[in-house]
Parts: sequence; C-alpha cells; structure tokens
Amino acid sequence: MTDNEELDNRNDALIEEYLLFLRGLGPQPDLSDLPPSRREVITGQFEIVRALADRDPELPPIEEDPVARRLGLVADASSAPLLMAAQPTPRASGGVEDEPLKDSLEEVAFRFRGRISMEFHPAWSPEVPQDMRAFAQCAVLAEAVAVLVGDTDTWSSTPEGLGRFFNLYADISAICVTSADAERAVVLSPADVTRSISPVLGWLDPHSSMLPEPLGLALGRFFERRLPRWDRVADFDVLPDTAALDALAREVTEAQIAQALRAKPRLEYKKEGQLVLGNVDAAELAALVVSVQTGGLMADDFVDHLVEMAGAAAS
Repeated sequence: MTDNEELDNRNDALIEEYLLFLRGLGPQPDLSDLPPSRREVITGQFEIVRALADRDPELPPIEEDPVARRLGLVADASSAPLLMAAQPTPRASGGVEDEPLKDSLEEVAFRFRGRISMEFHPAWSPEVPQDMRAFAQCAVLAEAVAVLVGDTDTWSSTPEGLGRFFNLYADISAICVTSADAERAVVLSPADVTRSISPVLGWLDPHSSMLPEPLGLALGRFFERRLPRWDRVADFDVLPDTAALDALAREVTEAQIAQALRAKPRLEYKKEGQLVLGNVDAAELAALVVSVQTGGLMADDFVDHLVEMAGAAAS
C-alpha cells in the first residue's frame, strides 16, 4: 500500500468517526498525532461534513404528502390544509375524474409553501370559453391564473373565446388550459390569444410555440418567474450612505460646472448664462440633487429651487 493510499484510508476512517460524533454515537476523533499541515486539511473536511451531514430535505407528514395521496396511501380528506382558500373541492362538481387535476394543484401549493392561494369554483366559472370548463383560480401576489379544462391540441382554434375571457376579467393574468388527466397543459398570456398586425403580412393569428407539459410543471414555471427572489437582494443596500452620496454629488456637480465654464460661447445669452453659472454654489446644488435622490424633494420642487438659485446668482 502506498503512502497516499494509506492517507486516504486514514481520512475516510476519521470522517466516519466524525459523523458518529456528530450523531452522538462516538467520541470526537483525535487529530493530535497528525502533522500540522495534515491536521489543517482534515479540520477543513470536518467543517464540510458538519455543514452537509443529515441535511436531507424535510419531508412532510405522510398525511399531508400529495404524492402519497396520489398513490392512494392516505385518505383524501387530509389534504385540505394545503390549500389556502377554504373552498368546495372539485370532487363535488367533477367527481373522481378530477383527482389528477386536484393532486397536481396541491403539489404546486406544497412546493411554494403556502404562497399560492387556490380557489375552486371561482366567480367567473359560468363565463368560460366554449368546449372548456372552469376548474380553479391560482394566485400569487398580483398574478392570477384561470385553470380551464379543455383540449390543449385545439386551444388555438378558439382564440376569440380566450381573448374575450381576458377582456371580461382584467385581473386574470394568464389562462392555463389543461387536459383532464393533468398531463398536458399550457399557460397562455393575453398576447398568446390576441391577433397581431404586421406591416408586410397584415393581421396575424395568435401563435404560441409552447409545447404542452404536465400541469404541475407548467404552473410551477409560471409562478417561479413571478415570485421575487429575495435571496438575490438580501444584502443589497437600497441607498448608499448619505455621506458618500453627498461627496459623490458634490464631485459630479463641481466637474459639470467646471466643464461648462471652460467653454467659449459666442452668443450673448450663453455668455450671460456662463457668468451666472460661475456664481452658483456647487455645494448647494449638490444638496438639491441628494434631496431628490433620497426622496426628500419632488421633481417640481427641484425645478423651483433651481429657478431661485439662478435668480440669486444673476443678481
């Protein structure tokens, strides 16, 4: 056995001992006999193990697991808490054949941890396009999706009905047309069902290049694109430090005034304006800019202050 192989085996044994230690099943590994450089490497590996150990995704109780429901492992009644809106379930109107649709929506609700509200039998149910039926309305923030059951292969043959639905219900952001088995669904925006005009070709029929996909995937992708990603802005400063902003505004203002004063205008009114600009206090002008940037001064008030400043400099 080579020295490297022996070191690798020792590393593996130490990591196994450390895992047992983290789980309370053994003592902490002894690294005192290792060289300092080797001890530092092993300690770094321990940190990684501690960060990753036993980090499996948290699973829901089986009574609330939509996958378990779909497999028939638990009773149907236990899934009600997953939906935010206490509305009648689709079973009352659609029967057993609607179970795949209901299960798919519950999976989406579970995936987004309650940020999506779902309402069965929405108020617009009687107004759905021909050959389609209402199933639910899903909403997140200001985005609402009407879920309609219909033939996804022929939805493009009824764009007028879908467009009329958007006109009737301006608060609906998109329509999800899904098959009854929840295996084929498309999410359509108003642009997808509205005719457009081309200067060359004239009026063009609506067209969407989206291919049908399972209902849970189609809705999940739609909501993922609309929910804010707070992790990307958690460390973002909305406004810089005021002192730094003052210094930057002062620097920019002085540079712009100096550039304007270096010009050699030929027209008399420009020469007079240059003389007035030379009397403008750069610090006062920078303070006005900062007030606008920090929301302390509205744009109209800013103009009024500039007029007063120019008048004072000209006198």
